Amino acid sequence: MKNIFVILFIVFTNVTFGQNEDVKSPKITIKIPLGESITLENHEIKFTEVLEDSRCPENTTCIWAGRARVFVEVSEKGKEKIEKTLIFGKVNKGESDDKELFSYNNSKVIGLKLNPYPNSKEAVANAPYELLVYLDK
Repeated sequence: MKNIFVILFIVFTNVTFGQNEDVKSPKITIKIPLGESITLENHEIKFTEVLEDSRCPENTTCIWAGRARVFVEVSEKGKEKIEKTLIFGKVNKGESDDKELFSYNNSKVIGLKLNPYPNSKEAVANAPYELLVYLDK
């Protein structure tokens, strides 16, 4: 008889308190290889250049965390092209931390990160760069 009460208590506790977690939906990213472009919501996004990549490699100790700066062109039919520099990592005084590429209909397209991230144990020197962007609704 005691076993039934214990089992009912455990089931009741799991059902009652197990629903309190807010689950965030994952960010679905789009990869843009260096030198290539994609079209998203009538906008063309071109990942033009890596201006700087001084990020501290994983598995090492650095004095300065470093950063990556990339150059991106955003164009929409019939409008002037927008050129943006996105910074991933340390932002210096007078620079912008804004990673929004463009917005439309209450949504934004945002630069998320630059791959590959340097690693001291794996050779990533010849790996092609990819800019990851996502749609924030």
